[in-house]
Amino acid sequence: MNSFKRTLLVCWLGVFTTNMGLSQIAPILPLYLRELGLKDHADIAFFSGLGFGITPLFVAIFSPLWAFLAAKYGYKSMLLRASLGMSISTFCLSFANSGVDVVIIRALMGVVAGFTSAAVVFIAVIFPKSKVAYALGTLSTASISGSLIGPLFGGIVAEFLSIRSVFYLIAFFIACSFITIYFFIDEKRILKKQEKSTGTIKQNIFLILTLFIATFFIQFGVSGTMPILTLLVEQIYQGEKIAFWAGIVVASSGISNLLFATKLGKIADKTGPSKIIFIALLFSGLMFYLQAIAHNVYMLILVRLFLGIGLGGLVPCINALLKKSINTKNLSLAFGINQSAYYLGNFSGSFGNGILAGKFGVQFVFLMICILFISNALLFLLLNKKRIFSNKDL
Repeated sequence: MNSFKRTLLVCWLGVFTTNMGLSQIAPILPLYLRELGLKDHADIAFFSGLGFGITPLFVAIFSPLWAFLAAKYGYKSMLLRASLGMSISTFCLSFANSGVDVVIIRALMGVVAGFTSAAVVFIAVIFPKSKVAYALGTLSTASISGSLIGPLFGGIVAEFLSIRSVFYLIAFFIACSFITIYFFIDEKRILKKQEKSTGTIKQNIFLILTLFIATFFIQFGVSGTMPILTLLVEQIYQGEKIAFWAGIVVASSGISNLLFATKLGKIADKTGPSKIIFIALLFSGLMFYLQAIAHNVYMLILVRLFLGIGLGGLVPCINALLKKSINTKNLSLAFGINQSAYYLGNFSGSFGNGILAGKFGVQFVFLMICILFISNALLFLLLNKKRIFSNKDL
């Protein structure tokens, strides 16, 4: 295995475990707060929402800083910092004594996190332009699978062992990532190989800003609909086991995304990421519209499966296009800002779409997101027409 593939594998494992660490708390946080002594339902709901949402908010705030420091002091050092910090903060959750403790530790977790940001930049920098979309697509499957398996893992371990056992095991897995990064990534050797292909790129600031905006609204739509999908299932499915069917609906897009992200990355390397981004934005927008008009749960699952395919061509290809559109010296900071847009989209979508759904209805949210995706596609077409209809970004 060559050094590039070995580095991709090690980063994949790190992104997988850290995303498990960020997402595993979703199903067990209310139970843990009750175990810590909270009795009132409103208090549990408040601290659950704050404890879950504060981590991506702080990741968004600190991502540009860590990206800047990575460019200055090395990507490996940032990967080590993030994995060690995530491991320690996850372990510390087991010692929380109140809801306030949980929120503070989750906030600190957001401060020291940023593993995915560092890994994305590192892979984007070291891989040649002809393979960067494939590499970033592969890396995105780690984020998706970690986010899918994390809640499942947390629920099973909490059920059969204890909630604190979840934190111990996740901390151990992330610590294992720290060890593999330390021993199996040789940053100096990899960057020495990469430097031979470094060149000057004419930067299009409007295109770059459009990519940041697209990243924000993609996550605004994807994360913002997660909490309200159960409400949509309740409206269109009158049978029993609502939680079971809601789980399948939520997971279906992640499964198809996991299966197609790498394949779409390979296609993007051959045809150019601009084409994939434009088509995927339009296609995903259509899928959000179809979710709004779905009249049974089986149609909703099918639409979500197709949505996952479209989403698999977005974030990795946006990162690949950033790589092709920005000079190497500015790449780390640009990716840091893009990761901030990513996590701000997560936070804003989860918070804002819940309010909109309560006021205007669930279907309104899906129709609004459909319009946002299609508007993004048209803006991207306006600023990137030459790349979409030619081979300029190959």
